[in-house]
Amino acid sequence: MKILIFSRQDHKIIRKIEQAITAFSSISLEQVSDRKKFKQALNSCFAGETLVVFFVDGKKDMAFLESVEMHFMDIKLLIYFIEKDTDMFSRAYKLDPRVVTGAFDCDEFLPAAVQGILLNLIEARTKIDG
Repeated sequence: MKILIFSRQDHKIIRKIEQAITAFSSISLEQVSDRKKFKQALNSCFAGETLVVFFVDGKKDMAFLESVEMHFMDIKLLIYFIEKDTDMFSRAYKLDPRVVTGAFDCDEFLPAAVQGILLNLIEARTKIDG
């Protein structure tokens, strides 16, 4: 299983995500800050095996996220807005993410959401593997 994080800046909440997943030995974490590298990394993701955490920092990031929408068929998507006051929430929800959050929520929400989704993925995988 893999977590792919796109963020053009180094946010302290990313460190909290890293701490939240330390208990999961089978999880790899990849962080990219370039859109081209993100697209390449996304193309190598397996359906049902990847969790994408995308930090939206402005309209260009949102437009890019929308441009790669077709890649999110079986990939879990979490969207984090850097700006507290944004008009892009409706656009974000059209991408059918698992979570839309941001600077307006507490810093513990996103790491807890990542951890909860990973637990559900592992549980579902265990049931399939029998």
